[in-house]
Amino acid sequence: MNHIPSKRAFVALSLLSLTFACKEKEETEAPKKAASSAAAATSVALPPPPPAATTAAQVVPDAPVPAAGSGLAKAELDGKEPDAGWMGTSLSVSKLTFLHPKDWTAKTGDFSAATTADRSNGIAAGKYPDGASGASLRDAAAKALGLSECSWGASDTISLGKDKLSAEAADGTCKRDGKAAKALFVATSGKDMNVLAVGSWDDGKDNKAVLNTLRSAKGAGGGGGDATGIAACCAAIKQNMASAPIMYQGAYAAALGACSAAMSNPQGKQALGAVRGMLGAAGVPAACK
Repeated sequence: MNHIPSKRAFVALSLLSLTFACKEKEETEAPKKAASSAAAATSVALPPPPPAATTAAQVVPDAPVPAAGSGLAKAELDGKEPDAGWMGTSLSVSKLTFLHPKDWTAKTGDFSAATTADRSNGIAAGKYPDGASGASLRDAAAKALGLSECSWGASDTISLGKDKLSAEAADGTCKRDGKAAKALFVATSGKDMNVLAVGSWDDGKDNKAVLNTLRSAKGAGGGGGDATGIAACCAAIKQNMASAPIMYQGAYAAALGACSAAMSNPQGKQALGAVRGMLGAAGVPAACK
């Protein structure tokens, strides 16, 4: 006799099958959900990195212009003469003459100029009127050298050139073709001696030629700076002292002091006898005989 399950048993069997099916589905989908959750966790957007810091362009100020007494004008021109053997071509304005290197190119005008071919070194000089200041026209002289945007330091009173001319002098910083350039200004005064000059050189270049040119300043007929005519003797003593043995240094120093003092005395040539006596065995330069 065939056993036919009751309706109640059939329902119970169906529920049991459904329960197993659901459980199997949950066990199958659980790893998928876990993996999906992990992926979502790792894909969380990170905040964007901060923008790169921008550095403001650094503004480099022009080099400060020296105050009075602290720059080249005072240190390199006051009482200084050109290096031994310095020679050159004359650039004259009124009764003042400078000697510049022979290979410089000269150009005349309101401010006569002499420069190297590339204008990296040069000097310009001209007259200024009575009652005016040479400093009032130094920018015009600088323009003749191709300089612009000049700033000038405080002026010093110096003794200029072989003739010990009283002069005003100052340091300057300028631009030439957009590049930095250094400058020196000097101005003498007096009858036919109202002369100003500007010397310049490119920043970082050798300035020896400009310094020697300015140091070579000489007034016509002595310029009033050496009425005695013994400046050559003093210069020779100074030159010899630089290379003399130490045992003679004291003698040269004393003789140089006496010679320099004699230059302010109209009868200074008479003092050369005493100067020669001070030198003794150290040797008397030919210019002092």
